[in-house]
Amino acid sequence: MLSIFDKKNMEQTKALLEIGLTEQEAQTYIALLKIGGSTATVLAKEIGIKRTTVYPILKSLAEKGCVFVYFRKSKRYYYAQKPAKLVNLLEKKVDFFNSVLPLFESLDKKQAQAIGLRFIETKEELKQFYENILAEYKGRRYRVIGNAYEWEGLDPEFFAYYRKSRGRLGIKTKLLLSADSKSVNPTDKSLLREFKYLPEKYKFKSTLNIFRDKVLIVSPNISSLAVVIAVPVMVDVFKSMFEITWDAAE
Repeated sequence: MLSIFDKKNMEQTKALLEIGLTEQEAQTYIALLKIGGSTATVLAKEIGIKRTTVYPILKSLAEKGCVFVYFRKSKRYYYAQKPAKLVNLLEKKVDFFNSVLPLFESLDKKQAQAIGLRFIETKEELKQFYENILAEYKGRRYRVIGNAYEWEGLDPEFFAYYRKSRGRLGIKTKLLLSADSKSVNPTDKSLLREFKYLPEKYKFKSTLNIFRDKVLIVSPNISSLAVVIAVPVMVDVFKSMFEITWDAAE
């Protein structure tokens, strides 16, 4: 059984992973917060890794604005940036995402594919994408922001089958759904779904499936039936925005 300390550490680590840090970076940042500033040698011992390993981690954290360095008697001391200031990491990602959207909209489909975008034109292509997810994500989980009514309406028979198959394969989903999804949203626990509803004022018809390395957007507002985004920084933004919204939702 996990102690309160272990659970808190896991929650802290998860939060840092959501804003784009690696697990090693998250553990290093947390250790620095506890120590209150340290040399690389002392920090490496605290974490339980080699000193030569901790240097590139610290360098990466410094580049991301999570750690700053002071020189004292010719020695480098590393300090963790205040947690509140880490929000800047997410803000920078969102700003970057917004800045590249006009670029994506101006690309033709061959150019888009070259940088990590794939357009899905037909229902058969979309169903094949979901079939591949069943094979790829067995025993794993992913996130969804969507309108269940619009999504299922594309092909009710297929998506009923997909939900059941997903549950049988142990694929868990965490969903933020539009208020009008309540009429069709199943509550069967065997489907392995955890969900919350967004306030009624947020009306949308699109559905975003946020996977580990890609995002699928199914929307009537784009020229194709759906688009797959496999651009790491954009996937990271969607993951972070989902968790922030999830925590704020009732």
